[in-house]
Amino acid sequence: MNSSFPLYFETQHPEVVAAITSPQVVAGTTAALGAALAWYLLTTNNSQIKKIRGWPVVGQWSFFTKRHDFIMEGFDRTPSEPMFGFNILQHNVVAIRGEEARKSFFDRRDLSFTEGYRLLFGGSPEVKDVVEEYTQKDDQAQLSSFIRRLSSLLRMDRLATLTPLFMSDLERNMTKWGPTGKFDPFEDIYSMVFQLTIRAASCREISDSVENCKRMEKLYWLVEKGSTPTSLLLPWLPSTSRKLKTEATTKLYNWFDDIIKARQAENRREEDALQDLLDMGDSTADVIQFVLGTLFAGIVNTGLMSAWIFIFLDQEPQWKAKVVAEIQSLLDKYAPVSRGYSSAAERLSGIPPEAWEGEMPVLEVCLRETICLIVSGALLRRVIKGDLDVAGKKIPNGSFLVYLAGETHSNPDIYPEPTRFNPDRFTKGQDKSQHHAFLGWGVGRHPCLGRCFAQYKIKSICAMFLSHVSKTLC
Repeated sequence: MNSSFPLYFETQHPEVVAAITSPQVVAGTTAALGAALAWYLLTTNNSQIKKIRGWPVVGQWSFFTKRHDFIMEGFDRTPSEPMFGFNILQHNVVAIRGEEARKSFFDRRDLSFTEGYRLLFGGSPEVKDVVEEYTQKDDQAQLSSFIRRLSSLLRMDRLATLTPLFMSDLERNMTKWGPTGKFDPFEDIYSMVFQLTIRAASCREISDSVENCKRMEKLYWLVEKGSTPTSLLLPWLPSTSRKLKTEATTKLYNWFDDIIKARQAENRREEDALQDLLDMGDSTADVIQFVLGTLFAGIVNTGLMSAWIFIFLDQEPQWKAKVVAEIQSLLDKYAPVSRGYSSAAERLSGIPPEAWEGEMPVLEVCLRETICLIVSGALLRRVIKGDLDVAGKKIPNGSFLVYLAGETHSNPDIYPEPTRFNPDRFTKGQDKSQHHAFLGWGVGRHPCLGRCFAQYKIKSICAMFLSHVSKTLC
């Protein structure tokens, strides 16, 4: 804080006053001050990053409790800067903004995706927390293994085989709502996203039962909510959330272990992801690690998109009518009513996966607009191969980088009236006006591996809802 104090003095010699106010002295003093200022400007290190101080030891607690607000307030305090720094524990963190920073963040090879998220957010539960003899792979080996298995399980031909089961799951869930009443998109839609994810990446013993899916969903949320700021910053500190997280992870492990042992004892095979993983030679611990990783990667964001798109369409009847017409057109093309389908699920199953991906332009732009409006959170990377130069600033090796998706999606220079639901902006090419101007499915070096499946889940839920159920969102 700046402070002021009175300065008292008394002039004893008038000739001194005359001397210091003479034109020659004033000119000389001005020249000296000018030279000193020039020297300061030339020697000041403009590559330094302005830092915001936080709590001793812990650092910026607000980054975990009010992340978006904290970063926006940080930029408000440094209005002319492309970035600012802060600390979390012993880690140096730099929040960046602007198109040049966005290019570096998403395109550079010397930034690590996995390092960024693991060290700052903890991530999904790990089997080693409940199985002592499990040997944890290093980050890169674990990521490579996960990518190979996920890519295999989310192939288009496999999704085509699962489509009748997906549609049956959706219809069964929506039928339980009854002919009248209310529903909560953030609960009921989430549950359907969860069941479809279990269907694609887990086992039939769970996915065939709505009750078992609900049971697994409750365990999942216990684990998800166990990643609190306290547990991440002070992992050695006992807490109720940490205890519940460990207990839930243990229950999930034991549940899958019982399913696997039952199959082995009965010499029984099933057509599902669990069987594929076992056929690859994965152990029970490997299977659990993959399933948990898939759930944590594929539930939260997809659930949010699925819930919010209904709310936006309900508020925009003209766009809702366009989406309904598009779905009806696909049904008429691939599953005409003249074929005598017995249910909405059976009829929607007649639409092939490639049509869901490539022949729904209206629903596609509505989904992209939904993403722009709701995806504004913090994305993370870590500098791992030497100091990084961005926008004239030097970011030290080992630092974490934070970029807000909202800095792009809510930018009026890219998207005029960014808070208004306006899918037409994508037909006008506004998302191409800057480098990486749409971040919804990952860009640059880290595109979303599950994009096609996530879009398929959202579109199929929309199709079942809009073609089979007439509801008004409350």
